[in-house]
Amino acid sequence: MTTGRRVAQKRKELGFSQEALGEKLGVSRQSIYKWESDSALPEVEKLVALSRLFGVSVGWLLGVEEEAAPSGGELTAEQLALVEEIAARYAPKPRLSGHRRTVVKLSAVTAAVCLCLVLWGFYRRLEDLTRNDSQLQAAINRVEGGVNIQINEVSSRVEELLRQQNAITADYGTTLVDADPSVSQAFFQAYAVPKQYVEGMTAEFYTRNGGGYQDPAVRAERKEGQRFTADLRCGLAEDIVVSVAFLYPDGTRQTQVLDRYEGLYGRTFPAVRADYGLGYRPVENGTFALVMTEGECGFLDRDPSGTQPGHPALPQAELKSLRVGLFRNMKLVDWAVFNVTPGVVEEETAVLTGEQWKALDKLRQNDGGGTKGCQWLNFHFAPQEVPAEAGDVFQVAAVMEDVYGRTAVRSSGAFGLNEGWKELTNLDGDTSNTDPEGWVLE
Repeated sequence: MTTGRRVAQKRKELGFSQEALGEKLGVSRQSIYKWESDSALPEVEKLVALSRLFGVSVGWLLGVEEEAAPSGGELTAEQLALVEEIAARYAPKPRLSGHRRTVVKLSAVTAAVCLCLVLWGFYRRLEDLTRNDSQLQAAINRVEGGVNIQINEVSSRVEELLRQQNAITADYGTTLVDADPSVSQAFFQAYAVPKQYVEGMTAEFYTRNGGGYQDPAVRAERKEGQRFTADLRCGLAEDIVVSVAFLYPDGTRQTQVLDRYEGLYGRTFPAVRADYGLGYRPVENGTFALVMTEGECGFLDRDPSGTQPGHPALPQAELKSLRVGLFRNMKLVDWAVFNVTPGVVEEETAVLTGEQWKALDKLRQNDGGGTKGCQWLNFHFAPQEVPAEAGDVFQVAAVMEDVYGRTAVRSSGAFGLNEGWKELTNLDGDTSNTDPEGWVLE
């Protein structure tokens, strides 16, 4: 059993949530999650704190001891019994003088102190071994990281050389000019200079979204000698690719992808994140269930910026409504209910209206109920158990509808059962896509 699984086992035995355990240790819930999923090892002082909180030894947490022996911070019941046995061996008999009785008592106390010192020495030695192991692991990670960086740099250089060799352009550039949520369109400017110019050749620019739909090509104007330029407009989508095609007088056509833009559709919606700590439990016949417990709350995190570094800010449409749902394999299981928040939600509701959303912004601007950079609302699900099988993907996602009738779905993470460990783990993959395609919302 790994360290992470042992931490998870003891946490569940004590009835702590990951957030509650993090509060006791002074760390975030994400740190607890990383420990339990074995993607990170607790620091030495946190291991000591865990051993004291769980009543087990550090050695057991690290897997070097099979039995969950109590920690050595204070004498355990077994250790006290051993001290009493030592004292009993030197217990005074009726014929002993007062001096002899004092000697016997001092011997018992000395034995107890020696036992404590031995246990403390073992504990410190274990800490040293743990520290050395952590330092060795950190050194290995640094070496692995350095090798990976070098491999990635070589791969990038090779990829760039191949791209340059196969390129049909000597120079090019694209610019995202603006977006209009009311008509769900994006606007670009693009130019390209052919590597081999032939008199009489023409050029076309076109855009294509991630689903394969291609907007009508735009015939380019030739300016400044061999430079072709065009203004483009296309339907808003999460992924948009801008390409150029050179058409030669002999009928030859050559095409090259110029740039790829990601997340454009989602950036015209407010940036929000619905965070909820999912839990599970085994049920009959080796099956499992996702558990939504009484009193467990999540929060809707409001980020007012909605921008990305290196990208222009796009206009964000006003919201008509917002809901938070639990989804299994992108199919709705249940809608969450927003808790009462004075000034925003006066009665518990499953649908946040546009006016309530504006009130949330007003609270944020006044630094109320959140932080200066964001504002959150608490929500909860009805207590229930949802059957969970290996291969299922669970997500808690915010579903937004704007005043133009568009819908976006933004998930903060995807979770599934690890088939080997039978534990709920964070799944790899991009969860930032807001395209509602494929989601069943009713």
